[in-house]
Amino acid sequence: MFRFIRTVLMLGCVLLVSACVSNPPYSVPVMPVPVTLDPVFTDHMVLQRGMPVHIWGKANPGEPLKVIFAGQVVRALADTQGNWSARLSSMKASAEPRKLVVQGHNEAAVEDVLVGEVWLCSGQSNMEWGLLGVSAGRKDCDAADLPLLRLYSVQKGEADKPRTALLGARGWLGCSPENLRKVGTHFDSFSATAFYFGRDLQARLGIPVGLIQSAVGGTPIEPWTPQEKSGNSGGRLYNAMIAPLTPMTIRGAIWYQGESNRQNKGAYEQKMKDLISSWRAVFQRPDMPFYFVEIAPYRYREGDNMGELRAAQARVAATVPHTGMIHTLDNPNDVGNIHPDNKPQIGARLARLALAGTYGIKLGKSVVGPVFKSGKQTKTGILLKFKDTAGSLVTTDGKAPVGFEAQVAGGAWVKADAAIQGDRILVSVPGQVVTAVRFCWGETDQTNLRNAEGLPPSPFRM
Repeated sequence: MFRFIRTVLMLGCVLLVSACVSNPPYSVPVMPVPVTLDPVFTDHMVLQRGMPVHIWGKANPGEPLKVIFAGQVVRALADTQGNWSARLSSMKASAEPRKLVVQGHNEAAVEDVLVGEVWLCSGQSNMEWGLLGVSAGRKDCDAADLPLLRLYSVQKGEADKPRTALLGARGWLGCSPENLRKVGTHFDSFSATAFYFGRDLQARLGIPVGLIQSAVGGTPIEPWTPQEKSGNSGGRLYNAMIAPLTPMTIRGAIWYQGESNRQNKGAYEQKMKDLISSWRAVFQRPDMPFYFVEIAPYRYREGDNMGELRAAQARVAATVPHTGMIHTLDNPNDVGNIHPDNKPQIGARLARLALAGTYGIKLGKSVVGPVFKSGKQTKTGILLKFKDTAGSLVTTDGKAPVGFEAQVAGGAWVKADAAIQGDRILVSVPGQVVTAVRFCWGETDQTNLRNAEGLPPSPFRM
């Protein structure tokens, strides 16, 4: 009898446990993932005008969503990984602060969103160099109450593989004296080059402008280039600081870099072309504008052929569509300072390139300095012809142009005389036969030569 009772009890326990496993007396609720926008979408941001605008973020797998902005309602569906994506139709510029909303099981929203022009500002320390680190910076910062200029600074970092989100979300800020001091790294302020570029662009266009600073001092070009283009040594800055931005709809990029690639000048032209083509591919903009800065005169003490790197930069601007380079050989800079102080001039020239090349605004007869076109041997020397002279060549002091060297018998390079003849310059060496010419080829060479718009030429060799 006892064995029978024990068997019945044991069978009852088994059945009870089985029932509890298949039909638990309670259930653990599955907490839904909150609907979110990517961290690059924050209050005070600028969306790109004139193009379909990509919006993206996270939600529950399979969750239906609505994206609402400026009268548009666009539906989206999160994929099996919880990623969702939508595109707003092309919009006109607007300074009206509006709310961008994403609705799912909860609502995510950002406020004070404008529509205008968005530019990526990247490179090494001359792009990172803060506004408060230049002579005019404090005065210009104090006067920078510019509500239609918006700023975003990407947190510095590296990654082995392309990231889908930035390392930190500092958020967009309106341009004000206080905010300029909050955003950025060098001197605790936003990039001087980017600020002056954006300030001039916004003033001329009269619409909102958003600037994204993503720069790290002392960096060569390879880490900014996707690894498939740059090899095993490259890509780490791109992975952390550019790749997460690539789904974003932007107008173009400005670039200030090159000093850290001076050891391998001959390869820089192709490396720049690789960077530009790869960025255009990942941003899905084959004609994305890309404007950059010629490296300035500086005493590297590494030889006299820094013109080779500047000439490589110039060839990129001459051969790659929708690019342009501003010249710095006239920047009144101490050649012992690798960071030119006259960032207002640099930013203004970048803005001038963009206004003419991207927005079709006519700014005088030329937006670049004189460009070497051809050379012709004469009895007395070599006659150089230039384009983009804006009507004439001049010097700032009324004296003969400086910065020219000639190769003479035996292959030696010597200082040469130069005389302006309209849009041409005759280069000669008294008593010598000139076989070749180079211009501003040394590390610290500067020049008094300009076109009629007051813009200097770039180094060249023929």
